[in-house]
Amino acid sequence: MSLYPHARIILATMTVTQFMVQSEATRQAEVKEAVTALLSPPQEDERLFIHCLSNGGAKRVYSIAGVYQKATGSPLPVKAMVIDSAPGIPQFRRDLHALSVPARKLNWLLWAPYMTVVVAVASAIYVSVHWMPKWWWRELVWGPHEGVNDHALINPKCLKGFVYSKEDIIIDWRDVEGHAKLAEEKGYRVEKKLIEGAEHVKMFKGAGGEEDYWGFVKMIWDKAMD
Repeated sequence: MSLYPHARIILATMTVTQFMVQSEATRQAEVKEAVTALLSPPQEDERLFIHCLSNGGAKRVYSIAGVYQKATGSPLPVKAMVIDSAPGIPQFRRDLHALSVPARKLNWLLWAPYMTVVVAVASAIYVSVHWMPKWWWRELVWGPHEGVNDHALINPKCLKGFVYSKEDIIIDWRDVEGHAKLAEEKGYRVEKKLIEGAEHVKMFKGAGGEEDYWGFVKMIWDKAMD
């Protein structure tokens, strides 16, 4: 990363299948290596910065924080966190678009049955999340959504930077602002950047371009160090 060329980088990704199907216990087992890396020397002079993308990235942070808390008894010592295109609550139209992305390159013989399943899954998720008790979808939705604002998991002094767009057809910008407001109510320092004309996890292509996007990222880190 050109902004911080000497930083140790831990990259954690998530597939659609992992996002939808895996239990939190499985996800935590997968990120133990990341926590081992965080706990490996040197630690005293290092500072943790997280840059997560979409709900999948937020969910990975939740899992890593959970494993770290179990191992140390302390919240993840993150100084600053940029949350790009997240978090959002399931909405049928947006979920349908997100789940259909892997099918874009399929021929129609595979696309038709795949999309039938996608419609069924998106419908079930929407009904369950909005009409069932929170515990019903805790591992998929509410655990990660609430967990990244939990002082037991995330350093209460962490500065959070939310970058989002009204043109994002997967994550509703109002969900992001609602989550940012809740973070402030929990005592976190919060900065928000609404970017015009940007697609999901492509905020650097919106108004202002890469210079504006990375300028916001740098500003978050600099303010966290003050």
